[in-house]
Amino acid sequence: SRAILAHPQSPAASTSSWRALYRDPCATAMAPRMAPQSPSSKTRFVVLAFICAGASVPRVAAMVNCGGHFQTNCGACPEGNGEAWCNGDCQWIPGPSNSNSQCVPQNVPSTGVSGWLVSGIIMLIFACFYYKKVIKGPPELPKVNDASGPRRYGLFECCSRENRDTCLYSAFCLPVVAGKNYYATGICGFWPGCLLTFIGTYSPFYCLTVCIRTLLANKIEEKLGRKPDCLMNLVYTAFCFPCDVGRESLEIDSEIGATITCCCNVTLTPRVVAEVTQAFEKVEEKIERSCDKYRLCSGDGH
Repeated sequence: SRAILAHPQSPAASTSSWRALYRDPCATAMAPRMAPQSPSSKTRFVVLAFICAGASVPRVAAMVNCGGHFQTNCGACPEGNGEAWCNGDCQWIPGPSNSNSQCVPQNVPSTGVSGWLVSGIIMLIFACFYYKKVIKGPPELPKVNDASGPRRYGLFECCSRENRDTCLYSAFCLPVVAGKNYYATGICGFWPGCLLTFIGTYSPFYCLTVCIRTLLANKIEEKLGRKPDCLMNLVYTAFCFPCDVGRESLEIDSEIGATITCCCNVTLTPRVVAEVTQAFEKVEEKIERSCDKYRLCSGDGH
């Protein structure tokens, strides 16, 4: 074999070289001493080199850098050595015990807990600001009078142009608005209502949240002087939660004479003025209903 490798021009050397080439084309392509010298042999060598490179690219692309070695995926990087062998393109996620720890890609989060926590921190910061500016004032946000009964708003009335501030609050700060509603009606404090709504809405326990929220909505309607409709409150909470909280907020704000705009600006109307305004609204509403029912409207020949 040494004589053959020393004389690559001999027929025996050429035959042996091409046999080695076809047995292991990738290894032979990397060995310059095995390259044939004739034009036709060079052409074959170049073709096989491209084939070898093309076959190697998917294998290399499928590998991940573990920090000092390569594996097919991050889960295989530790090889029983723990965190010390999980580096490079991978990161070590500790668990309650070593057996529950994971080596995962850096650009793919292991769970959605981190995003949930970030969202919770942002909501908490805004809730503190809202509590200081809106709830505690000064002046402190008043509470609903049990004997009153503000007019009922439509489910999607919070989406109208004149109520765009309530719409924005309900869409992006739902737990804060719900906490304000519970506080103003005396159902519970602002912070318990806010935290309960956040944890229940943005977690897998939404079905349980729907049931609890339905009970709370029934109590709010009782505080507003209306007979609660348990079935409709259940449907609204399950399928139109933000709109239902926004409608509820409009009714409570109308009762206590509060106008809350972005960002956390509050204008309070004195209780007497608010009650007089509500009385006029109720009279106008009854007149409109009578007009529609008995056709007593004047004008246009009627």
